[in-house]
Amino acid sequence: MTKTPSGFKRLNADIPEELFKEFAKRCIEEGMSKKEFLVHLLEKELFKDSKK
Repeated sequence: MTKTPSGFKRLNADIPEELFKEFAKRCIEEGMSKKEFLVHLLEKELFKDSKK
C-alpha cells in the first residue's frame, strides 16, 4: 500500500463507470494526470466563492 505524504489525504471512491470514462477522457484532453485534474477540479469547485 502506498504511503500518503504528510499533509495529504487519500481519496478512494466507487463511481459509476460512465462518469469515470468522462473523467478519464477530460484528463487526456487537458493533458493532466488524474490526480492533477482532480485537485484542479476540487480547488475550482470548493474555493470558487472564496476567490471573489
